[in-house]
Amino acid sequence: MICSVIYYIAYKTGYIQRTLTKKLAGVKDLKLGKAVAAVSKDDFREKLGQALKKSDFIIVIGGLSSGKDRNVMNVLSDYVNDTEMEITFNKRVLNPDGGKDGYLIRSIDKYIAVLPDEPDQVEKMFEGELIRNIEITPDSHAQMPEPVITHTVVFAPEQYDPLEQLGKKKKHNVFVIAAAIFGALTVAAAAAWIALQYL
Repeated sequence: MICSVIYYIAYKTGYIQRTLTKKLAGVKDLKLGKAVAAVSKDDFREKLGQALKKSDFIIVIGGLSSGKDRNVMNVLSDYVNDTEMEITFNKRVLNPDGGKDGYLIRSIDKYIAVLPDEPDQVEKMFEGELIRNIEITPDSHAQMPEPVITHTVVFAPEQYDPLEQLGKKKKHNVFVIAAAIFGALTVAAAAAWIALQYL
C-alpha cells in the first residue's frame, strides 16, 4: 500500500517528513511514497486528484487553521461534492496535545488522513488511533473490509463541524440569484425604454 503526502499551506515540512518516515517505517505493507506541496486550494485539488489515482492512503498536512475559504476541510468537502466521491467512513482523530484535531476519511478503498502541521502532534496521533482505523493490505486493488474500530471516541459537537460538510450538496445563494434576476429585468426595461424613444 503506497502512502502519498500532500503539504497544504504547511510549515515545518522537513521535520514532519522525518516524523512520517520514522512512524511508517515499522508498518508492514505500507510504503511512504512521494510528497508534494500545494499552496492554494486549486493546487491542492489538483494534487489530491493525482494522489488518489496512484495511492490508497493520502496524508494531508496543514490547512486546518486556515480561514474558511482556504480551510483544508472546506476545500476537501468541495472536492468530494464536485467529484461525487462516495464517503464510506469518517472520523475525528483527537489531538492529544489539545491542538487542531485531525480527520480520517475513507472513500471505498481510499483513505485520506488530514493532520496538523506540528511534528510532535503528528507523531502522537500516529501512536494513537490513526493507524488502527486503516486496513493495510499488500494488494492495493483488493477489496478492503470495514476497519475494525477498537474503541469509540466521543466528542462534543462544535458549532461548525467539517465532517458534516462531507457529502452535502452545495446550496444556491438566494441573494445572488435574486440580484441576477433584478439585474436582467433592469437591463430589459432600459432596452425597452431606449427602443420607445426611437419609435
